[in-house]
Amino acid sequence: MSSHVNSPLDFKYVTQVQFFMSMIGAWPYQKLGRSRAAIMSAVNAILIAVGIIACVLEAIYMRWNREILTFFHFGHVCLCWFLDILYVQRLFTARTDKYQDTVKDYLLDFHLFYFKGRSPYAAKVYAQIHIISVMFTIYVMWQMYIGVSLFIFMPWFNNYSRNMFNENRPQNTTFEHSMYYYLPDAVYTTIDGYWTLFVINIPISCVVTIGLCVFDLLLSLIVFQIWGHLRILKHNLFSIPIPAKSGSYSVEENNRIRMLLEEIILHHKFIVKFVDRCSDAFSEYLFAFYLFMQFITCILLLEVTSFTADALAKYGPLTIGMHQQLIQVSILFEMLNTKSEQLIDSVYAIPWEHMDTRNRRTVLFFLHRVQTPVGLKAAKVVPVGVNTMFAILKTTFSYYMMLKALAGER
Repeated sequence: MSSHVNSPLDFKYVTQVQFFMSMIGAWPYQKLGRSRAAIMSAVNAILIAVGIIACVLEAIYMRWNREILTFFHFGHVCLCWFLDILYVQRLFTARTDKYQDTVKDYLLDFHLFYFKGRSPYAAKVYAQIHIISVMFTIYVMWQMYIGVSLFIFMPWFNNYSRNMFNENRPQNTTFEHSMYYYLPDAVYTTIDGYWTLFVINIPISCVVTIGLCVFDLLLSLIVFQIWGHLRILKHNLFSIPIPAKSGSYSVEENNRIRMLLEEIILHHKFIVKFVDRCSDAFSEYLFAFYLFMQFITCILLLEVTSFTADALAKYGPLTIGMHQQLIQVSILFEMLNTKSEQLIDSVYAIPWEHMDTRNRRTVLFFLHRVQTPVGLKAAKVVPVGVNTMFAILKTTFSYYMMLKALAGER
């Protein structure tokens, strides 16, 4: 699996993430000592400018056409607007040094690739996490391909089925698009205008999808590595031997135990330090993610529950994908919290009663340190986990029921 690999950068799943992140100028080439750093920064800046312009044009479109838009059409434009805002926020995150330093540390320092030789169990965990990372990357990539394809081409199919491309197309009708902006009416009423906006929407839809899916994929891959480290740490705690003879450890055994404890504490400190850097780098990212997920999931539920073939094809994969991202991120971080809390019992299960005073003092110190769970927080305040996810889903369904009733009245 890794006999010819010199670093995690050579893994195929990492190169896939690198390829797509490079398309939006979000890969830290400069921090990794690679070329193309200036090009990536320029691409990122251009995409931020395009994203802001798109957000403004979408907002103006909603403002000027609010009286004539149907309820579900307005919801579609509003959905695209929220997705664009979230995408732009992530592009800004990619420009920060703390984000780029975190990705660099993940690839060049923290990855389990550098720890697999420490013990047979570490090698086992590394192999398992590698397989999980590969499979999860494939799953997200296919989900992204299918979702963006349906989102782009379902409006084209709808136009085709309505004979909008014929010379004698229906009177007083406008072309359907995947995304709408405040543009001249000819864009929505003429065939030339349709194809112009259709072509423009393809790259915009693709980069927005990458910004939404691959960013979360990268964060998930980092969480897998943290989880693997915690598993190794817990195993090392349970692997501390008991005294060869009944009673207390001998002097030699206490010295060996002291070395084991120092290694375990240093490993725990290494994990906590990296998680703190991740929390600082992704704090605003996670806050924006949970904030906008309340609106995005609500609108998607509203759109998909019209249960038309068009709505199911266009919004079905997107609804599944966005809810899956919310659940995926929340459960992964909950796994970190759970594994971290298990360390408390693991430390207490150490045969400390057989140790000398110095080692007991070390265990007491370590027991105090592991009382603080390892986990990330949104905006450095809101803990990320299933409780936050349930609160958002509860709020989402409440808003959904309210908007559904409003749609029925209209």
